[in-house]
Amino acid sequence: MGYIGSRVRRTEDPRLVQGLGRYAGDIHVPGMLHAGFVRSPHARARIESIDLSGVRQIRGVVDAFSARELPELTRAAAATAWQPGAAAKGVRPLACDEVRFVGEPVAVVLAEDPASLADALDAAVIDFEPLSPVTRMKAAAAGQPLVWLDVPRNIAGTIDVGFGDVEAAFRAADVVVRGRFTLERAAPAALEPRAMVVAPGGEGETVLTIWDSTQAPHGVRDSVAAYLDLDPESVRVITPDVGGGFGPKGRTYQEEYVLADVALRLHRPVRWVADRTEDLQTTAHGRGQVHDAQLAARRDGTILAIRDHFTQDLGAYAPMGLGAASNTTRHLLGPYRVPAADIRATGVYTNRVMTSPLRGGGRPEGIFVMERLMDRLAARLGMDRAEVRRRNLIPPESFPYDTGLVGPRGTVVYDSGDYPRCLQRALELIGYDRFGSERDEARRSGRYLGIGLACFVESTGVGSEGARIELREDGTAAVAVGSPSNGQGHATTFAQLTAERLGIPIDAVSFTSGDTRAFGWGTGTFASRMGAFGGNAVSGAAHRLRRKILALAADLLEIAPDDLVLDGGVVSVKGVPSRRLTLAAVAQAAARREIELVAEEAFQPEHQSSWASGTNAAVVEVDVETGKVTILRYVVVHDAGTIVNPTVVEGQIHGGVAHGIGNALYEACMYDGGGQLRTATLADYTIPAAGDLPEIVIEHVETPSPFNPEGIKGAGEGGTIAAIPTVVSAVEDALASFGVVLDDVPIRLAAIVMAQAPARVDPASALAASV
Repeated sequence: MGYIGSRVRRTEDPRLVQGLGRYAGDIHVPGMLHAGFVRSPHARARIESIDLSGVRQIRGVVDAFSARELPELTRAAAATAWQPGAAAKGVRPLACDEVRFVGEPVAVVLAEDPASLADALDAAVIDFEPLSPVTRMKAAAAGQPLVWLDVPRNIAGTIDVGFGDVEAAFRAADVVVRGRFTLERAAPAALEPRAMVVAPGGEGETVLTIWDSTQAPHGVRDSVAAYLDLDPESVRVITPDVGGGFGPKGRTYQEEYVLADVALRLHRPVRWVADRTEDLQTTAHGRGQVHDAQLAARRDGTILAIRDHFTQDLGAYAPMGLGAASNTTRHLLGPYRVPAADIRATGVYTNRVMTSPLRGGGRPEGIFVMERLMDRLAARLGMDRAEVRRRNLIPPESFPYDTGLVGPRGTVVYDSGDYPRCLQRALELIGYDRFGSERDEARRSGRYLGIGLACFVESTGVGSEGARIELREDGTAAVAVGSPSNGQGHATTFAQLTAERLGIPIDAVSFTSGDTRAFGWGTGTFASRMGAFGGNAVSGAAHRLRRKILALAADLLEIAPDDLVLDGGVVSVKGVPSRRLTLAAVAQAAARREIELVAEEAFQPEHQSSWASGTNAAVVEVDVETGKVTILRYVVVHDAGTIVNPTVVEGQIHGGVAHGIGNALYEACMYDGGGQLRTATLADYTIPAAGDLPEIVIEHVETPSPFNPEGIKGAGEGGTIAAIPTVVSAVEDALASFGVVLDDVPIRLAAIVMAQAPARVDPASALAASV
């Protein structure tokens, strides 16, 4: 019916833009208590005593608990590290002996109203013995001091991957470029902080109902049930509307465990909504890597080998082990032919909040390092930056392309793409060939312009996903999937797939997701996975249901199924359109015969990931006196395989680019030596505003993936992955006359401001002093 590839308007939007969304903080259950947490003010300290007697005396307070009243909450939750042998540490719902980061929960307070709660939290008396924290990765890796006594040198584990003869390649190289690259921690800074309502009981055999602003409701269900020794089927998790997730909401935090326990203990619903500072302090950060990397090449620019040994700051807990770092190792090669590689990732514990995959989930870090090295290689050789990339891109006839790199789930194989075409179109759209004269003209008037570009790949998808579709007696189709939408437009795109495959109008499709009772399993919404995984599950279920419908209609019309046409909500005989049945009539006949017109599909591809790709390019202006960076033009050429809805994909790209620009220019979670987060408000932690963002020109390249039936690749993170190195490349180019080299994100303001006075301050020294 032509729905796939169409710019169908998002069906979710009218309700949301009218303020009719329903978020976790909007849930109200009769008898609901308000919960708050007494948190550690120290990055590392021993808990000597806790006195909550004053808290309990405050009017409106129902009760207060520390780990001493709730000893069942002192053991660590399960950790599921991706790497065998990693010393992964699961979170402890309530600290009982020692706190390991600022903001760690020490006690929970329950009150009848928010005002009483605020007063009560200030009345808690806790005697801490402060201990010296470790907040820098270099000191952490030296074991000074230990975050966990049973983790020597604070090293949770290492990942060693590679292939080819790296030593021989470096010996044979005509040129070697190197750099030390730092990507500071960044916060998810979702519009909606973490929030939840937990209520005892529910429909049927439900023991506990949780409304949670999460990306993984089934993960929360399973984690809470396992921790509290409940049957998972007795725990229902519902994800209402979510005001942003970006990765860190895809895990289970201390608060879910604590609130579930106290709701059952008190037999009352409990509500908790983090304030902004609480969210910045306790919701997992992303990034947090330092790389020492080298690239070996011939004098014609051909890559011979890469070596990268990097460190990942895990924070105080690491339930997933080195998950983000693993993604970095898989993406370091980028879209290039690399004959040999030596990659080592080391995860270290520090006395800071844990880190997590954050939009890109380790991918941006690997691409950033490679793209910085490619710029450095071009500069060393005196070669054009686009040309050095073009010479190394994997050609389209080489797909599927086995990189030679072994990942956690087998060899890394790129499925499809046209990398040279993406690069060429980006250069054309940004005006690359004309930029030299534009820069010269601007320079004559005292303006500093620069152009940057970055090529990228993105593994999209992990795990498995399922879908169920039911044909109702009114002829409409009800679609249910497990994993929720956090703004990605699932209700629209999955309706398009259903309508296309069933031959029904799109407004005849209803959609449900993010409710563990409505659909019993799902991996979660992250890793750019729901288009490829959820989309193929929906499409597969629709195909199954179509066959059931045609089989029943064939019996009703006394004709072979192959002689029927299903289109526009009507089943008709080929060549005899007057012999027909509406889908409502078919569904009603099925009900009379007690036949269920329902189909389910579970989708898990043989190759875990499809690989999106593309090229970004930008033109920026830098005010060297103030350090202000203005992005004048921005271009994205993006390959997401088969595109179900271009408008939805472009929305994801816009958001991703905005996120990447923020990471490149502003966003950093900065701690002092005592482990205090100094960027604990949005006055200190800066994110881009609408006025900071340029118009983004997008062009799609479609090379369908052979790794799934619909040919879909993900689109949620590519904008972020490429935007970071693109912006840094452009700013460095604008400052080329000052000799400034930019190795870190966000870009150090000192590196820009000091650039205006090269005669007085050496730019390289200024940059080093600012790190």
